[in-house]
Amino acid sequence: MTTTTLLPAIRNIEFVDSSIMFVYLDNDRTFIVPLDKFPTIKRLTPAQRKSFEIIDDTNLSFLDIDEVYSVSELIGI
Repeated sequence: MTTTTLLPAIRNIEFVDSSIMFVYLDNDRTFIVPLDKFPTIKRLTPAQRKSFEIIDDTNLSFLDIDEVYSVSELIGI
C-alpha cells in the first residue's frame, strides 16, 4: 500500500527584514522562515528578493540565484 502526502502549495512570500521570510501556503498557514538557514536568499538585496517565481506550486526560485527551494525545505519537513 502506497501513501502519498500532498504538500501545501506556496501562494506568496514576503520579507519582513533581512532575516525573516514569511511563506504563505494555500492551507491558510503562514510559516516564518529564518533566513540564517538559507544564506543564499539572505544575501539577496531587497530588489532581488522581489524577483521570485513559484514553480509547480511547491517550489520557489529567485531570478538572481541558481537554486530551487521546495516547500518542504522552507517549512522544515
